[in-house]
Amino acid sequence: MSVSPARQRNEGVQRRRELRRRKRLNLLARCWRLLALLAASTGLGWLLLRHGWVLRNAEQVQVSGAWGFSRDQIIEAAGLRFPAPLLGLNPKEIRQRLSGTLPVEQIQLQRHMLPPQLNISLRQRQAVARAQRRKASGLENGFVDRTGAWITRQQQAKARTSTTPSLMVMGWQQRYAPTIKQLLLQLPKQASVQRLDFRRNGELWLISDRLGPVRMGPLDGQLQRRLLVLSHLAETWGGKPPSPDTRALDLTNPEHPELVLKPPKAKKPAPSGN
Repeated sequence: MSVSPARQRNEGVQRRRELRRRKRLNLLARCWRLLALLAASTGLGWLLLRHGWVLRNAEQVQVSGAWGFSRDQIIEAAGLRFPAPLLGLNPKEIRQRLSGTLPVEQIQLQRHMLPPQLNISLRQRQAVARAQRRKASGLENGFVDRTGAWITRQQQAKARTSTTPSLMVMGWQQRYAPTIKQLLLQLPKQASVQRLDFRRNGELWLISDRLGPVRMGPLDGQLQRRLLVLSHLAETWGGKPPSPDTRALDLTNPEHPELVLKPPKAKKPAPSGN
């Protein structure tokens, strides 16, 4: 028995409709599975952030490099409060808090998920000289490190060190930091320099136990040469302290050092006798 063409067409249309319906159902099922997976992932992530990857106490903070500070000091300076979501920490803010509160540099932070832990690696800025600078409010006392950078008294007070540097830097300004760094590296030990004095006229003076006041002159390209001359004079001075008549050793022209003497005291006129 043959099937009419019209019936064949109707059956073909129904099969195509059924195929399209099944495709829509399969697509809808896949979308629901994707949404369920996203919801589960979001919920799991929220649980991990809220209850899993969390710093609950100070024992989960490891500190290295800062031998002058305790872990509690580092945590307080970093502004950490427990419990703290590990992934919610802002490394930039933590670095800014640490560098602004403590004399430290080269701050590195590492977060570990399993187990939850925060590693803080620091390099401590060590005060190598006392310092004084002039501000609008008056004179301020502080310290400088090996790079000539300023350390406040509040920062230095938090470092566990009992030694106070003997070298003094007077008239500190930020622009003098490279010069201070150079002097700390190249000042001859034989000169026994006790003070660096940056004066308002732009000149540098040194106070040496062995040579007395030393005028180094302006901070120009001759500073390196002046330091070499200072080293030579310190070695050949013979260990004698400067005489009372010596006013200063002038190295402004390093090719012709001068010993400036104090002007002689004017003699009192003898009383006239009648």
